Amino acid sequence: MRLSERFADNSVIINSQSSTKEQILNELVDTLCASYKLDHRDEIFDAVWKREQTRSTGIGYGLAVPHAKIDYVDRMCMVAATVEKGIDFDAMDNEPVHLLILIVSPGNTVGPHLKALSSVSRVLSNAEVRKDLIDAKTQADFVEIFGHAEDKYL
Repeated sequence: MRLSERFADNSVIINSQSSTKEQILNELVDTLCASYKLDHRDEIFDAVWKREQTRSTGIGYGLAVPHAKIDYVDRMCMVAATVEKGIDFDAMDNEPVHLLILIVSPGNTVGPHLKALSSVSRVLSNAEVRKDLIDAKTQADFVEIFGHAEDKYL
């Protein structure tokens, strides 16, 4: 399955107004649970937050890829958010984050989770793609841009 096909309905937040790392992660987890009809919201947030506390997933260039492996999900789930004003995410380059992709996978998987992280990083390594995603006005535009980038870079 292509990564762009993993975005469920209403799984992309366009121009979030969250202003802190904790707020945006809560918003992403809420969106994840609503989009994929998942229970255990607090446990999912706790796993994502705990992972974030060990080492920031802000990888630089305005991008963060928070992720966790969780026993409460039965398939890989992805949600995204754009944040025009940016959020301090303790990124490696100390720059604000404007684009986030949250990936949650079943606790018993290794390969697919790592492959998804690698693929997202590869697709979003292009500055023009990141800018186009941040500038997307609708979820449909976001997923279309992501899909075209996936065709080009994967």
